Amino acid sequence: MNKSIKHIALIFFSLATIMALCLSLISCEGSGGGTTGGTIPGIGTGETTGTMVDTTSSTAGTEATNGTTGSTATTTSTTPVITPQPTGKYINPLTGLRTDYDASGTRPIAVVVDNISAAYAHQTGLTQADIVYEALVSPGISRFTALISNYSAMSDICNIREAYVENTDIVGSHNALLVAHGGASHGDFVSIASSRFGGGWNESLGKNTYGYINTSADIAFTVEGGAKYGTIKYYSKTRAEFVEGSLKSGLKANYYTDGVVRSDLGGENGYDTLLTSEGLAAVFSSKISSFNQSGATKSGNAKSFGFVTEGTQKIMNGSPASSISVAMTAKNAKSTKSVAFSYSASRNAYFRFQDGAAHKDSATGEQLSFTNVILLSTDVTCTELKGGSNVCTTKVTGSGTGYYFYGGEAVEIRWSKSAWNADLVLTDASGGALELARGTIYIGYVDAGNADAVTFN
Repeated sequence: MNKSIKHIALIFFSLATIMALCLSLISCEGSGGGTTGGTIPGIGTGETTGTMVDTTSSTAGTEATNGTTGSTATTTSTTPVITPQPTGKYINPLTGLRTDYDASGTRPIAVVVDNISAAYAHQTGLTQADIVYEALVSPGISRFTALISNYSAMSDICNIREAYVENTDIVGSHNALLVAHGGASHGDFVSIASSRFGGGWNESLGKNTYGYINTSADIAFTVEGGAKYGTIKYYSKTRAEFVEGSLKSGLKANYYTDGVVRSDLGGENGYDTLLTSEGLAAVFSSKISSFNQSGATKSGNAKSFGFVTEGTQKIMNGSPASSISVAMTAKNAKSTKSVAFSYSASRNAYFRFQDGAAHKDSATGEQLSFTNVILLSTDVTCTELKGGSNVCTTKVTGSGTGYYFYGGEAVEIRWSKSAWNADLVLTDASGGALELARGTIYIGYVDAGNADAVTFN
């Protein structure tokens, strides 16, 4: 009896062992899709199980997730230090950065800002711009076009000056709303601005209307409006006291400052025009503002450039460019506007200098800096007008070459713009679409006839 039980137990043990061995073999074969030695998904099949990395040779304009590259990448680019990015529910269309401001349905503004040396002492507000364009207007004198997406709570901008035809070309690239202190007296600015933005002589009203914010004419920028909205600031004490005495009341605190008197703005009677958020709001809301009476509107959407995918870093594979020197010259002009940029790795930004000094906001002391610096070669010509004054004209439409600077590196690029309201198209040297790093942008125009206009190292 005991021998039988032992014999049966031995049989059951043998069967259990054989079954366990079979199950083990079946389990191993099943993981490879039915055959022993099958490939695990994500390894050697083109699939991934984690973060994707670039394992190919990079070229200008490529990018890698989180700024990393695979072990076989041939790039030797220096990876810029990435500063914390803004957060928010929306995207600023001009910079590609996160923001709490919803810009959809609202055109950005493009403000013409004076950059003559006489304006330095009171030049303010440029550091809040999303994109800044710069072009010569006279030998050795440049002017900015500063684009701002969220102007509902902007700080004051000074000094607002007259626009040239090229300013209308620039705003057309972004569907922006031009803000200027009238228009240039030479050329066809008035007729061109009217045809592009609307406005002109209104017979029923008996006055000119303007399809842009004309700070020399609109309601918030008159003497009375300036007192109420702070849109005029006198830098002549005599003039300010005269205005104060005439108005008796309503002058904004610190309405004038006794200091530099600008001879180019009328000497003792001179003043600077400020752009304030209150002044803009007054123009937009007033039924009798020249802007609204022209039929123009701030409704619309901004146009801008292409950016790298959010959360990725721009890879350049360019030449070293920690220092940039720019000679803004024009044909037939002897004077030069000297501009320079110095790259800060800790800030991942280029800081701007002009005339041998740091370019700082006169009110805050903050130095102008930009994530992206773009320099475009084009035709810049100086013409002598009747009376002896010299005016520079910059060709903004057409095509040409240039440089793109980011992260302490430079690559050659190409640009084209077919019409005043067409996009400014940027490509790499081979014609592929150029994607910019997300952040602020500076665009400067230099004369293509000057081979030494841009140098860097």
